[in-house]
Amino acid sequence: MRAYVAILKDSFREALSSRVLWILLVLITLFLLALAGFSVKPAMRTGLSRQDVYDWPALVDRLRESKPDTAPGKIMHRLSGNIQKRVRDYSQDEPGHRELIGNLREALVDQLDDRDLFKTLDLPAETLSEEANTLVAEGVEQLDPQKLKRLNRLLLEAGLPDDVRTSPRDVVTLTYVGLVLSDDLTLEDQALDELIKGILQAFIFLFVSVMGTMIAILVTAPIVPRMFEAGAIDLLLSKPVSRSLVFLSKFFGGCAFTLLNSGYLILGIWVIVGVRFGIWSDGLLLSIPVYLFLFVIYYSVSAFSGVMFRGAIMSVVMVFVFWALCFSVGFAKGTIEQLGLTGTRAQVITSAGPALLATNREGAMFVWDDAGGNWSEVFQPDKKPEGFEAMAMRAAVGFPFVGPVYDAKNDRILVINKPMPFPPGRNSGRLLVGHGTDDWNREGGAVVPLRPRSLFLTSTGEILVVGPKGLYRFEGDASKKQRSFVVFGFDISNRAEGGHFVEVGEEEAGRWETPFASTMDPQTGILFVYSDGQLIRLVANEQKKYAISGEVDLETNDAAVLAAAGNRLLIALSNGECRLLDATTLKTLETLSPLGQHTPRSAQASPDGRYLVLLNHQGELWVYDTKNGQSLSGGPVGDNDLLAVAFSGDNQLLVADLFMRVTEYSLPHLKKTRSFDPPLGTLQSVYHYGVLPIYTVFPKPGELNNVISRLFTEEDAAPTNNERRDELESDRIALDTWTPFVSNLAFLIVILTITCVYVARKDF
Repeated sequence: MRAYVAILKDSFREALSSRVLWILLVLITLFLLALAGFSVKPAMRTGLSRQDVYDWPALVDRLRESKPDTAPGKIMHRLSGNIQKRVRDYSQDEPGHRELIGNLREALVDQLDDRDLFKTLDLPAETLSEEANTLVAEGVEQLDPQKLKRLNRLLLEAGLPDDVRTSPRDVVTLTYVGLVLSDDLTLEDQALDELIKGILQAFIFLFVSVMGTMIAILVTAPIVPRMFEAGAIDLLLSKPVSRSLVFLSKFFGGCAFTLLNSGYLILGIWVIVGVRFGIWSDGLLLSIPVYLFLFVIYYSVSAFSGVMFRGAIMSVVMVFVFWALCFSVGFAKGTIEQLGLTGTRAQVITSAGPALLATNREGAMFVWDDAGGNWSEVFQPDKKPEGFEAMAMRAAVGFPFVGPVYDAKNDRILVINKPMPFPPGRNSGRLLVGHGTDDWNREGGAVVPLRPRSLFLTSTGEILVVGPKGLYRFEGDASKKQRSFVVFGFDISNRAEGGHFVEVGEEEAGRWETPFASTMDPQTGILFVYSDGQLIRLVANEQKKYAISGEVDLETNDAAVLAAAGNRLLIALSNGECRLLDATTLKTLETLSPLGQHTPRSAQASPDGRYLVLLNHQGELWVYDTKNGQSLSGGPVGDNDLLAVAFSGDNQLLVADLFMRVTEYSLPHLKKTRSFDPPLGTLQSVYHYGVLPIYTVFPKPGELNNVISRLFTEEDAAPTNNERRDELESDRIALDTWTPFVSNLAFLIVILTITCVYVARKDF
């Protein structure tokens, strides 16, 4: 045993005697000293960023249409003549509207330094916040510049409550060696925590996992080949030791170089970030063994090559060949999925009377053809985006619809098409309709006045859309064709044609905060809104306006999905926690985690209000019987590759998996009754029977970065596009932490075993 310990010690001494090690330690020390200069200091929120206004075009419309004696009118009057003229002439079709919005923001920021703003607006004290009234009591003329900016920011919030977001007073600003980097760069504690963790995660990936591993391999590559040089190997083999254990001792001793550097760097960052920013990240510390394991995978290939070829150069070359193979397999799988398969997987299932519709992730809708045993595309747009435009839209928007929702009374489907970022310009979401009697051809196109998150249909056939900006009802003929005219990328179609949306939320129920989610009880028509931890119950009055009939603080700010059935309300939080509430009293009846700590994807309620179903991003399903108060088992429950779930009109459970395969199960026994299974295409077959098996058995060192990502976030699925993080329904990449460890550990054991057997049997 002493001989092996001596080899380990010798490896440490060899690492310590390396000039490269000391050079890196010096560079790391200089980096840590430079990093230690960053810090934060308390500040007041005073600026006005683009994100502080809910909708800039809506603000422009409000300023243009406001009366002179109102707060928006007075603010309008304070703007320069040029800005006023451009606001009056404003149209969303104006090519330079983005420039106007930028100029308007700068003009409003200038108002924050003006002591006359308070006198000009002359807002009643009851409309001001307690903080604003306190500042006014100090005397506007006596306020220092920072407090004046804060007061004026609060005045804008009070004067434009439907446009300017409320802001917390206490924030922090970044400093370097005590100097404020920017007065406008202020962050709330949660935003600072997310920013720092995001930077740390990117740093660990780029500078540690990529560059660090590359440097470590270059430095440690000669260690094993040097062991087999004449004289060195003779001395080792002259002792009564096992050749395999000698090799393993030398191998793990060679990891000393990486352990010293990575441990010093990451531990130093952990201490500095904790002391200077107050963020003690456990994920940062846990990334040390993950990174070391990543290095060990590559170093095992280097050591194997060193034994076989006895040269440091070949060891490095074989490591890069190994990396290229792993990258190629992973890249091939990802490319096929992204360009040819992911978009063709089911995103939403819709039971439309006797017809079954399925919408894939690209927004293509299909109806099942019993005669042909396959899907037939319907609801096609006049012109489909192609090539780069289609890829860019998919990456920027994700799933392009809100809905579909089936209107059984009129035998039609309703869909809201999300605003498209391409071509550039302020495009609007539109309400689209497809009738079953017309082969589901796309019609309508009424403009949606907000970015909705949910589309509901009441028992009387009213169309409701709900989002953080309010609750709206559609009035008019949704099927009337509204053609979209686009000039230079700007939508100039007639917005009054075919119907319009009107706000139907009472004054206290009109604007909500994020994280946001909403649902409607299919039996009672009662709406439930989740707004930044607040649960709000909305009921329609005689004037068909929705008013708050109950509210409760859930004491959380996690994102969520909702579903209501059988006087039970399911709230599934992003951390996997599920709460069952009484839908009348909003009292929490039960808290459970039926699918573990995995991020939920969607929650559904059966039409008869008896069943609740929850699907997460891991593809796992949970079905709950509200009548008997118990979970159901069998059928698809227990699978982990499900893509979408829905209920049919007769309360059968529909589940999609594989690509566009849909299976129907009876309730409550979850017995399979029907299957809608189209034949696989050529690319799907190649992927399913060729690429995927190869990828499964191949080592995946690159996926260890997903493990590091998981260490820095509480969610186990990361968004794939720029949709809001609180939209749990959007596409996400499941951050699998165990599969990479298992596959890489299996590869490590195999290659070390082969190397040990070769060393034991080879005559040196």
